[in-house]
Order: sequence, then C-alpha cells, then structure tokens
Amino acid sequence: MDNKKQQELDLFHKFKDTGETRYFQKLYNSMKPLIVDASRKSAYGSNLPESAHKIYTANIFLEALKTYNPKSGAALGTHVYNAVQNKSKRLNYEYSNLGSIPEPRAIKIGLYQNEVANLHNELGREPSAAEIADRMSMGIREVTRLRKEITKDLAIDEGTEEIAFAEGTKEEEILSHLYYDLNAEERVVYEYITGKYGKPKLVKNGKPDVKNISGRSGMSEKKVRLLLGHIKRKFERAAR
Repeated sequence: MDNKKQQELDLFHKFKDTGETRYFQKLYNSMKPLIVDASRKSAYGSNLPESAHKIYTANIFLEALKTYNPKSGAALGTHVYNAVQNKSKRLNYEYSNLGSIPEPRAIKIGLYQNEVANLHNELGREPSAAEIADRMSMGIREVTRLRKEITKDLAIDEGTEEIAFAEGTKEEEILSHLYYDLNAEERVVYEYITGKYGKPKLVKNGKPDVKNISGRSGMSEKKVRLLLGHIKRKFERAAR
C-alpha cells in the first residue's frame, strides 16, 4: 500500500473512532480527485450548478465512510469511488425542477449553492439557515424559499423526540422562538426535527431519524444525539 492510501486509511480510522470533522475534511481533501472523477459523468451536461454536485457528493462520501468495512477486502478508494459513481446520478432526478425556474432565479440559486458549499467546507458540516442568511445578507425567509425551490418534501413522519406539541399551542410558540436561543450546530438539528426553514422533517416512528440527520448534516450520530439532548433541555427550560 502506498503512502497516500495508508494515510487515507489512517484518517478513516481516526474519523470513525472520534467523529471529528477535522479528520473528515482532511480525508475528503485527500480523496477529492477520486470523488470528482467518480461524479464527472452525472455532472456533465447537468443544468445544476457545480456547487450543488459538490455538496451532494460530499454527503455520498460521508455515507460511504459509514458503510466501509476494512475487513471486506475492498480498498477504501474503490468503495468510495463506486458509491459516488452509483449514487451521484440521483441528483439530476431529485433536483430536475430547477430546469423550469426562470434564469434570474436560477442564478440566485447558483449563488446560494456556492455559498452553502463554501460554508460547508469551512465548518465541516451543513450550515444552518441563520448562518446562510448571515453570509448572503438576506433574511431567513428568503433562505427558506430558496431551500424549498431546490428540494423535495422528504418528510417521513410527524413529531419530535419527547417534545410533543399541537398547532397553535403555547408549546409550538416556544419551539418557534427556541431557534434563536440555540447555537449554530443545534440549529441545524432543530431544522431537521421540525422541518422549518425549508428543510425536510427527518423523523421516523415519532422520533428524530438520527442516522438520516447525521448523513445529511455531516455530523456524527453521537454528535446529533448530544445536540438533541441540548435542544430538549433548552425547550424544557423555556417551557417552565
């Protein structure tokens, strides 16, 4: 095994053991030429901005790391290449509605995707709606609108983990205001468990779909569970 492949395998084990984003970023940067090559076919001739493909393949890459088994006999590079090549073609189907959006709006969406990609690289995770709004000097309402224009409604079920509320209730009002009391990482998880600000509601069997949130946000499942606990405690304090 050459030095680069050994270094990548070492980074893989460090990321797998710790869930720290710095190891993910180093591994992603090292394997980026391979990832780009694997996704080139689906990106060629696409009406979507390049940044959209970058974000999507970064998420596929994260999923590939989670499913890779060093004992399987397959090389890490081979596993990642096959995963990206097989799954990246989905992007054009899932976001095909972009082709019908007027050109000025499509340009704005392209700028949005570019800034999201930049933030994703800087933070090592998906940015929250508030972080995107700050970067692009726009309101959260506009970020929500942009998100809704380029994503499908992927809501699975209703409810949030041990935070049950009905429309129009005091609890719902508290939950709406809670967003502004959360830190940046908590906001990302909040958006997924509530389906607010243009994000799909990732809930399964009445509880947050931790695995799905982890895969989309770029944070480890352990980190997502930790943040869910923080959000729950802050909600309970606000509800007293």
